[in-house]
Amino acid sequence: MTSIRNKFIITRYPYYVYREMKKKKEEKEMFWKNAVRQFEEGNARHGNLKDYKDALNRYRFLYEEYDAYKLWNIDRKRWGEFVSEREIQCIYRKTIQQDVARCFTDKVRELELFGKFVHRKWMNPRAVVFDEFRGFVESADCIAKPRGGTQGQQVFLVKENEDTALKDLYDFCCEHNVIVEEYLRACKEIEEFHPQSLNTVRVFTISKDSKVEILDSEFRMGIHENVVDNAHCGGILASIDIETGVLHRNGADMLGNEYVVHPDSGKTIKGFVIPHWAEIVRVCKEAATFVPEAIFAGWDVCVRPDGQIELIEVNAFPGVMGLQTARQQGLKSRLQQLGEEILGYNPLKLISVWSRSYVKYEGKYDHFF
Repeated sequence: MTSIRNKFIITRYPYYVYREMKKKKEEKEMFWKNAVRQFEEGNARHGNLKDYKDALNRYRFLYEEYDAYKLWNIDRKRWGEFVSEREIQCIYRKTIQQDVARCFTDKVRELELFGKFVHRKWMNPRAVVFDEFRGFVESADCIAKPRGGTQGQQVFLVKENEDTALKDLYDFCCEHNVIVEEYLRACKEIEEFHPQSLNTVRVFTISKDSKVEILDSEFRMGIHENVVDNAHCGGILASIDIETGVLHRNGADMLGNEYVVHPDSGKTIKGFVIPHWAEIVRVCKEAATFVPEAIFAGWDVCVRPDGQIELIEVNAFPGVMGLQTARQQGLKSRLQQLGEEILGYNPLKLISVWSRSYVKYEGKYDHFF
């Protein structure tokens, strides 16, 4: 005999739909509690909880997106122009194959696959003996990064003449699956913004078979003593005009700050022309054809002093928060346009709606509802 519970699920929803709805409800409540904590601890500099609640319920925006896009300062009719991180991840889950994702999140496999565009020396310590590792590290400055790391986290510099216990470093790299790469420098024009970091270009492509188009692109600069330029590590972003390679807006960071000049070097951001832009576009589009199954990809490249374009890494699940923060404009309409042109369908239709249960919060902010 069928139980009442099973009968209810069969007649109302398949179980996987019920499970997905419950997961989304819990996720929304987690986002809401995070926003409340930001206001209670005084970390929220703009907007209010009532305003953010609407942004969360309608478009799944994190509080960090609400702040970075300055949604508190624009007409609510424009909120729908922005693609939230949860919306883009929903699209990825339904379009990106797991084996492709695993390839792009493994830096060793990535470096081997795209070797044509990688000109620097690199080493996987787990695959060599200590003497080879020591010879590599002592020959030049190196960057160490986790094999499966993201967003520039846990990346550190290993200097050539530094008094380092190399055996301890070797053991650490082997134990934590860390790879080491030759330390690169950008061309003079780009390095002038912030010499301590590489200052890379992110190019977001949409492709199918041999057809490749660029959704958007951004220039990333480090700040202060950071050796990485990632926005999640405090870096500065500047939107690139994909037709000309010109930075067409002032710089911005994830906290909503705007920069006319770089705060460390004083170099003006808006109007700067990315060197060898046409070659950057060519390299990224060619690289995208190496894995036709990778519909979406984020390519991080740098321009070396000799003008050579170096592929730093590929992202299988590239975020759009940095691109939209730099542009201060949503990418939803362009994503729809390129999806229909390249893929033959509108990827926005893959976004599932929130469950109908809106967030509730019992506490001092009840008067906002």
